[in-house]
Amino acid sequence: MPQVIEEKQEQKEKQERNIVVFRLNGTPFALDIQNVQEIVQQSDIVSVPGAPPFILGIVNLRGRIMAVVDTKRLLGIGETSTDKVLVMVAQIDERLVGFTVDEVEQVARIASDAVEPVSNLISSEETRKIEGVLRLGGKLVLLLDANRLLDEETLEAAMSQQH
Repeated sequence: MPQVIEEKQEQKEKQERNIVVFRLNGTPFALDIQNVQEIVQQSDIVSVPGAPPFILGIVNLRGRIMAVVDTKRLLGIGETSTDKVLVMVAQIDERLVGFTVDEVEQVARIASDAVEPVSNLISSEETRKIEGVLRLGGKLVLLLDANRLLDEETLEAAMSQQH
């Protein structure tokens, strides 16, 4: 009998995931916590000539050089001032990348099936970076797909717009 209880517990854990909820221009977004390493305050961001417009610059994070992405610009919802920037450090493929956020709201546990696809009224190009939408505490939260935020398609599109 204890074997059955353990299996049900494992199934329940597999069906849940943890997310970090943050705000950009007042809108709640989230990333899967598996991609997030830490959140740091940065003020010494060095701009890089010729970088895509959504790259705010680079920083030295404890001896590792990391690109900092202006998340608002990447998503097409404005831009971040470069004074003191709150940066969510994420692991994407083998790279450390910082994403600017206005504020971190909470870490939440959600059921995997709580994530619904974004409406088909919005073009797939616009929603490519969004894994889905979920309800959390009575509000809608857009769950970003960390692996698509800076994929080859995004980088190629940004480089072609520069020329």
